[in-house]
This record gives sequence, structure tokens and C-alpha cells, in this order.
Amino acid sequence: MVNENALRLLDRLKQASGPVSGTALARELGISRVALWKRFESLRASGYPVVAGHAGYQLGPGDKPLPWEFPGDEGRVFHFDTLGSTMDEARDRGLAGLTEGAVVAEHQSAGRGRADRSWASAGGDLLVTLILRPRLPTTFAGALGLEALAALVETLANLYALDLTLKWPNDVMAGDQKVAGVLVEAWGSVEAPQFYTVGLGLNVHGLPALARPVASVESLVQGSADRRAILAQWWSRLRRWSQAPDLDPGRWKTWAGPQPRLRVETFDGRTVSGPFQGFDRTGSLLLGPADSPIPIRYGEGHRTSGVSP
Repeated sequence: MVNENALRLLDRLKQASGPVSGTALARELGISRVALWKRFESLRASGYPVVAGHAGYQLGPGDKPLPWEFPGDEGRVFHFDTLGSTMDEARDRGLAGLTEGAVVAEHQSAGRGRADRSWASAGGDLLVTLILRPRLPTTFAGALGLEALAALVETLANLYALDLTLKWPNDVMAGDQKVAGVLVEAWGSVEAPQFYTVGLGLNVHGLPALARPVASVESLVQGSADRRAILAQWWSRLRRWSQAPDLDPGRWKTWAGPQPRLRVETFDGRTVSGPFQGFDRTGSLLLGPADSPIPIRYGEGHRTSGVSP
């Protein structure tokens, strides 16, 4: 745990343009070299890459979404190097009474996506689950899922000028390449859930070895990306939306972009095909004739023309 004294040292290292000598740091902070060493050890134990050299100390490269990187929300961010599943950890904390928060992991041993699929990670991904409490019945869980995708598309457009689209029900795409996936679960009664967990797996630095086409933020921008900045903006957008949900489906349709005909395999065994007409207020997909589209709440969507699935 990083205490206030260690945070003062952290702020000093962040402000430095290069290495700072231990003697100068100890004198500046009014502490002994032993006390300085203990503060460095506290920072290292908390995940900060403090590098020591002949010229002094400095922060090494890294973008771990550690709690102290989110001023004002330090007590709501829970970071783990290894965790079974951020979804399960967030669920447990929500059931224990945590009002709002973010559970982040560097690695997951049992990460999962929709329909109990496993989630493969290449390392350096943004693996996070938010605890949110919008006043929405579970019939509107799809709306929260679409908003989570739209908020991520907006965040990456704002930070890195990426032109991405959302793909119902839970993907963010760069053309035919998957960049991220979202998973939404509700906890409590059907009409008035206690809270929702919104999980995100975003390829940031690396690419998982999958059979389907994938992309990462850095492969698309051909430069560096920062998981801390992405999480801060994405969480902020979803937090504002959750306080006063905007259920206008036109915005989600805009971020979906031009769509060819779609084929959906529903979870009850049906197959529905037709032109894409957008979404309804609950987040259901609308397929078929413009004057009488079929709403589909759950299923697996496939593009049948234009871009391969």
C-alpha cells in the first residue's frame, strides 16, 4: 500500500525530466537515506517501475492502471497482477456493498467473455470490470452494453484519432479486426438490479493468438498508448451516462457505421437474417424491413456481405 509519504516521492519522480540523485531526494524531502529506500520499496511493491542507476532514481516505462493514478478514485480502483476474473471479483465486491469501482488485472487465469467463452490475453491489455448502478431494469442491459462500446469508441477516437465501430452485441472493431469486447451482467432483481458489472477486454499493447483477425490500439496508431488514460476516459463517460441514461438508439447506430445484411443466431436456436435497421431503446438489434424490423435481444451476429465475419 502506498502511503502519503511514498506518494510525495512518486510525484517528485513524475515531475523530474531525468534521474534524481538519492542524496538530493533525501535532502529535499527532509528524510534519511534509509527512509528514502523504504519509500522506494513501497512504490516498487505497489507496481511502480522505479529504476536505480549511477545518476540516481527515475520511473521506468509503464502504464499500469494503479489506484493512485486516479486522483479522487483511489479507494475505488483495485489492481491485481494476477486474478481469476475481474468480473467475478467485481461481482463479489458489489455484493459486499461497494457502491462503485473498477477492478483491474494484468493477467487473468479464468477470464471470460459472453456465453462463458474464455478471454485470451496477450499481456499488456486493459482488463477491467466496472461496478455501476444505473436505474435500469435488466431488460435494458443491452443498452448499457451498447453504451459501453460507444463510450470506448469515443474514448479511442478522442485519445488516438482511431476510426472504430461497435458491432452488436459486444465488440469494437477496426474493419474486420476485433479490438475489444464487453460483457455486461446484472445482479439483483429483474426489475430493479442492485448493480451491473461491465467487463472490458481491450487489446492495447499486444495481440492475442486467435484464429480470427485482431488488432491492438498500438498496432492501429503505430505508436504508444496508455491504459491509464483509456480507463480514466472510458470510466468517466460511462459514469456520467449511468447517472442519467440516454436511451436514444440513434447514437449507437451512428457508432455502428454502415452495415451490410446481418445473420443472427439466437440463443434459442433460431437464425434471423436481414438488413440492419439499428437498435431499439433496450439495446436490442433491429433486423428486417424498415417498417417492421424484428428486435433481437440475445444472439451471435455475423455479417453476410461486405466484411467477412
